[in-house]
Amino acid sequence: MAHDVFISYSSQDQPTALAVVNALESNGVRCWMAPRDIRAGDVWAQAIVEAITAARAMVLVFSASANRSGHVVNEVDAAIRKGAIVVPFRIENVMPDGAMEFHLRTRHWLDALTPDMGRHVAELVTTIKALLGRPVRAVPQTEFGVSAAPPKPRPRIESTESGFHFKLPKPHLPASPRVRKYLVGGVAAVAALVVLSRLVGGSGSTLRSFEVKEATAGSEFRTTIRPRSIRFFESGSTIPPQDNRVYDDSFIAAQVRYINTEVWLDFDAPKRELYVPLSCTTYDQNEGVVSNYVLANRIKAEATDWYNQLGWGRQAPGSWKPGGYRVDCVYGGKVVASGSFKVRN
Repeated sequence: MAHDVFISYSSQDQPTALAVVNALESNGVRCWMAPRDIRAGDVWAQAIVEAITAARAMVLVFSASANRSGHVVNEVDAAIRKGAIVVPFRIENVMPDGAMEFHLRTRHWLDALTPDMGRHVAELVTTIKALLGRPVRAVPQTEFGVSAAPPKPRPRIESTESGFHFKLPKPHLPASPRVRKYLVGGVAAVAALVVLSRLVGGSGSTLRSFEVKEATAGSEFRTTIRPRSIRFFESGSTIPPQDNRVYDDSFIAAQVRYINTEVWLDFDAPKRELYVPLSCTTYDQNEGVVSNYVLANRIKAEATDWYNQLGWGRQAPGSWKPGGYRVDCVYGGKVVASGSFKVRN
């Protein structure tokens, strides 16, 4: 399909990439990502080169993993040589080095280091649309602003981790090292969200139905998601199957390892694969951020309900301090599932 933006990312940052793709495309920005847009039978490397050539801009989701990825470096190099705008979006507090430093040293990047990813994504959409609104240059420019002859096609960029990605503007507050460690890139200002109804269920939980909208060439898809529950359970580093989970809203500090958030969703079968990432943030009783992670829901075409879970902590007890906690799960910048629990001595 025709596209405006090529998304370059490390596979480890895919949850954030998928969320941002939905936000961009729901706002009319056509994107290309691997492997989604590689057709059956295509040569992977050739498809990547052609997609970069056709794009007016590249969004680089920049993290420690992307910094180390030879495939991502190759993609950035190809985009610069072909005259595309490169917008680095930094989701971890790391600086580019080596070949990546060479390519990015003169470029302004956007930071998304704080948990309020919904705000970051919304600002990103605005930034990208403004850049795409500029007149198209007839001749590619070098990074120093001097006209350059069109480069020769590069015959090979081997396999890639690239896919969809978008980064965002500067945060107001620095994230602590602990929060950064558990920030799963992710987020959710992905599609237009409409609060259709409010449901209150369980002990102190709040659930709100919301609408997911995806725009593709010549069509628009909408569906309503109805959160059924938000529940919490303790575990080690391996999450037990649902039948073996013990749900609770009170945990003992000396015993608890990971506290996991499970969100269960109901909906009509979408008849297509659907991505519904929820960005969940845990707050302590003083409204301080304890952790942030993404429930990257990949809903199957015939499914009518879906649940996903993820948590924060460590294998040995000691991460959780006594007090009250709240988890807010966000889609499209709005809280759609919220629940609370306490940790006691």
